[in-house]
Amino acid sequence: MKKKIMFLFAIIVAYFVLGGILFNHVFKPAKPDFSVFFKEHRHFGSHVEGFSQEIKKVENDWVYCRVEMQAFAAGPPEHIHESFDELFRVEKGTATMMVNGEKKILKAGESILIPKGTPHKPFNETNEVVILEDPTNQTPSMPACFAYGLSALYPEMDEIGDVKSPKNLLALAAQGNGFDTWSSDLPIPAQKVLRWLLGPTARWMGYGK
Repeated sequence: MKKKIMFLFAIIVAYFVLGGILFNHVFKPAKPDFSVFFKEHRHFGSHVEGFSQEIKKVENDWVYCRVEMQAFAAGPPEHIHESFDELFRVEKGTATMMVNGEKKILKAGESILIPKGTPHKPFNETNEVVILEDPTNQTPSMPACFAYGLSALYPEMDEIGDVKSPKNLLALAAQGNGFDTWSSDLPIPAQKVLRWLLGPTARWMGYGK
């Protein structure tokens, strides 16, 4: 019995390791031409988060966005970006930000730069729509590859219906480790290992398509 259990365990380990190698290094999901993709998919959003994004332009693999935060929008879970700073500028309304555990209130005309590696969470505590945008289009909102990942992730999050559901890990794993958003609750290296291992299974289950 013990040998059978060990054999079964070895098969499971081999499945995840081999799948991880094939998915992450051999048959990596292709990325589109972002300038073309965002001409055809200029809007994307999440009812669960209460966010709607409109791509204003794509330049040098960065996108410039206009973001609407619906009244009482819950926003995303607190998260971290490893590779890019994120600028939030309020064009209309009053936005709330949790930044490294500290609550900040931003009114129209105010902005805040979130350095990479900083836990943060934007949301809306008011009964009015909040607009986040740089009206001059001089400051990029996020890397185009990250916006592309969001456009695929948002519908899956809405179908799951709960941003704290473990199923969201599968939705994130399907995007691979190149999708630079990480929970502030777990060490990032551990999250990378989980995504690396779960990516093939997540794609097989239909996530990320």
